Amino acid sequence: MKKIILTLAAVLLVVSTFAQSELKATQINVFKNGTYFIVKEGSIAMKNNTGSLQIPLAPLQSTFWLTTTKENKINSVVFVSDTIFTNKPPQSYYDFLAANKGKKVRVLYKATDKDLREVSGTLQDMIKSTGLVRIKQQDNTTTFLPLSSILELGFSETPVDVVAADSIARLARIYFSNNASSADIKMNYMQAGIQWLPSYNIKLITDKELQLEMNALVENYAEAVSNADLTLTVGNPTFLYGTKADPLSFNYLTSLYDTRSYTTIPVQFQAQMYSNAIYSEAPAGDEASFEDYTRYDTEGEKSNDLYMYKLGKVNLPFQSKTNFLIFSAKLAYKDVYEVSIADVANYSYYGYNSSDPEKRYDVYHSLLITNGTTNPFTTGPVFVQNENLQPMAQDLMKYTPISATASVQLSKAGDVVIKNKEEETSRVENVKKVGKITYNKVTIKGVISIENLQDKKIQLNVTKSLTAAIIDKSNEGIVTKSGKYSALNPYSVINWEIPLNAKESKNINYTYEVYVNAATGY
Repeated sequence: MKKIILTLAAVLLVVSTFAQSELKATQINVFKNGTYFIVKEGSIAMKNNTGSLQIPLAPLQSTFWLTTTKENKINSVVFVSDTIFTNKPPQSYYDFLAANKGKKVRVLYKATDKDLREVSGTLQDMIKSTGLVRIKQQDNTTTFLPLSSILELGFSETPVDVVAADSIARLARIYFSNNASSADIKMNYMQAGIQWLPSYNIKLITDKELQLEMNALVENYAEAVSNADLTLTVGNPTFLYGTKADPLSFNYLTSLYDTRSYTTIPVQFQAQMYSNAIYSEAPAGDEASFEDYTRYDTEGEKSNDLYMYKLGKVNLPFQSKTNFLIFSAKLAYKDVYEVSIADVANYSYYGYNSSDPEKRYDVYHSLLITNGTTNPFTTGPVFVQNENLQPMAQDLMKYTPISATASVQLSKAGDVVIKNKEEETSRVENVKKVGKITYNKVTIKGVISIENLQDKKIQLNVTKSLTAAIIDKSNEGIVTKSGKYSALNPYSVINWEIPLNAKESKNINYTYEVYVNAATGY
């Protein structure tokens, strides 16, 4: 007969087998901020119009809802803390032996420091108060030995590897309109503890085309999810309460004060703190038919739209990380060089030219990628490989809408030299007064000198930022204003796309006007 031998170390490696909920996860929507929305469905037992359901540990504010069929409405739900029975792994020899009373056992124990003994028989009892184990041997003699002396256990049959125990849990007691043996229930809630992290991989194919792959790493440190439809959400939904827990999970009186600032919560939000009426009904049918209140509109390019990757049915074990391939696509790109130059003189603040005309500005060799997929790129790290799959660079892919372009930096280009020189060309004193402050108007001409030392033709994208009003620019530069101002001066940006032949040098020019505090210079 096959023998099973267990030491205490092996006992402690037994996987936890907690009692499973009667409701099974059918849908889960995971966000990048560490929260997730989950839908569970199933049937709960009823007695005297009442059923009980264990609620999640910490559902987020006002996200916990119950739905049932029309044929048996929910009248009310009471949330209480109560004792439930669960199974857990044995934490000691006592737990393991207590779960296997009546089984044939062989025990190796230490009688003295130098004397090891063995006894076999039927495990009869564990006496917790004395710490003794009672074993009845085949000759009907009974042996008592201290639990602390056991070194090894052997079983001739498969032992029980879980221990029944009491546990305090938060329960929903559901009172129905009609009595039945069971009731179909849908439960949905949001909770913290599951998130997804995007990552990208770029493989260059030609000088105009690349392969872009996106993976999603789903980290689950909340609860086990089995055979549920997984959706990963891209976007910026508004969740007013963030990760604030719903009061229904509290076993104490909910405060009407914000503990962070000790101020009274506004009246319009106080009603949302109480989640007693969080149930609804769905039409009855041959099978449980639930009204789905969890649809999202992902069409259009509006602010805060949600884009969803639907991955089908998956398993997400508790305390695990699972990687999914989201897409792989061939996309067009341009090989470009980029430089960004700030307001080097900063006339609006200093009132004089504070720039260094000999300073060199960093130029980056980049890939300008057109998003030709059907979903936006969400922000995440990107790893770049060349045609021979050798590593080239790692950068951050930023959020990029469909048909827009994303810039991925490869390296600094030391053989493209950029300098920026500015000089004052005119000044009008005391041209404007706002309140008690008098302003001068200064006109400045700037020159950006460019030198391509490479043996190949390149495209250089130049961005120049200014706290001033642009009045002229060369080389078909495009001016944009943010709508923000510093005193009388707008925030302005000029963008140029400059083609450069091998070993070619060019200058691009711009002129701007800036108001300067006549008394202090800012």
